[in-house]
Amino acid sequence: MQVIASASLPEAALSKLKSMAEIQLFNTQNITYQAIANHPDIFLCPTENGFVVAKNIPPHQKNALLNSTPTLIQGESPVGKNYPESAHYNAVITSGYLIHNLKYTDPVLLSACSDKTKINVNQAYTRCNVLALAHDWFITSDRGIESALLNHHLHVLYVEPHEILLPGFAHGFFGGTCGIYNQTVWFAGSLNHLKQGREVSNLLDRLGYSTVELYDGPLFDGGSLFFFA
Repeated sequence: MQVIASASLPEAALSKLKSMAEIQLFNTQNITYQAIANHPDIFLCPTENGFVVAKNIPPHQKNALLNSTPTLIQGESPVGKNYPESAHYNAVITSGYLIHNLKYTDPVLLSACSDKTKINVNQAYTRCNVLALAHDWFITSDRGIESALLNHHLHVLYVEPHEILLPGFAHGFFGGTCGIYNQTVWFAGSLNHLKQGREVSNLLDRLGYSTVELYDGPLFDGGSLFFFA
């Protein structure tokens, strides 16, 4: 099992993650603003056919990924310094849906999802704000995304994000704190530090997921955890 994870994650979380998986640390400089510079979900998006990666992903990072990931697909859009140009790849893709602010989605990513139902949302940092689960369930920390998903008759749990850490901002977002591998949700932090942690835990249990908490502290938004075999 391998995982792409932010180099900015708390050391305790990185230490535990390294003991359980082969880790590809993600970091960039002078491309986008510092709070999200090391967030994998800003520069790449997993699809059924491989990872679509930003046009300007740093060469050292691309080469490291090429040595381990199954397939990299070059995107057309560069990640920009500011929002929304920093959000071209921050989409949510499931077996049936592409969820994103479609004005800003990279064209290659759109093409890779030509067979999926498109759900447009105002928040272009969509992956940061959404965890997609089985049986058309989603957890989101954005009210606009919640409304859009409900309008498509999907199941949604809204989680208030103000307890989630993102250095440089008042708070982070739920989707950026976690990732899924083999019916296990891995969290950078503990649900015990989230007011709605019991709600989240109960939903995951009901859907058949187990959880791994990488350290005993508040959930940390590191730009998602991307697992692959």
